[in-house]
Amino acid sequence: MKHEYEMDNNKKKIEYRSWAKSLRQTLDLKSINAHIEAKITKLDNYRSAKTVMSYQAKDTEVSLHGLFKDGLKLWFLPAISGGKSQETKDRKKEEIVVVPFFPDKTKLVKNRFNILEPEITDDNFFDQISKKVKLDLIFVPGLCFDKERNRLGFGAGFYDRFLLLNPNSIKIGCCPKGCLVDKLPVDAWDVKMDIIITD
Repeated sequence: MKHEYEMDNNKKKIEYRSWAKSLRQTLDLKSINAHIEAKITKLDNYRSAKTVMSYQAKDTEVSLHGLFKDGLKLWFLPAISGGKSQETKDRKKEEIVVVPFFPDKTKLVKNRFNILEPEITDDNFFDQISKKVKLDLIFVPGLCFDKERNRLGFGAGFYDRFLLLNPNSIKIGCCPKGCLVDKLPVDAWDVKMDIIITD
């Protein structure tokens, strides 16, 4: 049985998600993306990073697609093990794994969330448990963030579980400045970002 504060937090998170989704529909994301990418390229943490995990943005998320042109880095993208790109029907075992990404070469497929991800094969992914890769930076998508570097995602918990497996990676959250709030509801399993970048 959930404690009262957990139920209250859950309700608040649902309200923030609804608000953030509505707000993002009104924003000029193309301009926001360009500003955020420009700021990222000036970060010392980014410049010194060799292995970087990013993501394929949904239509209302901040896209970092322009960064993939940086051929000095080895890029990785998340994929959901057990999604359409890997045959299993046991969704309890679905977790994020990380796959090397080579722009214009890596085959991308849509998962059940309609997000593009690299196709998973028998040996091309790292689960960060039995098979690991050192990720210097991880760009983390989110609906909104707060000034204490907390993140609010879509609620599936994939990223929180994945980030716990990568404690030494620099975690960067990117969002429109309108989606940066003073204080989000936080649960014990939520993982803080190291850096938040807005436009």
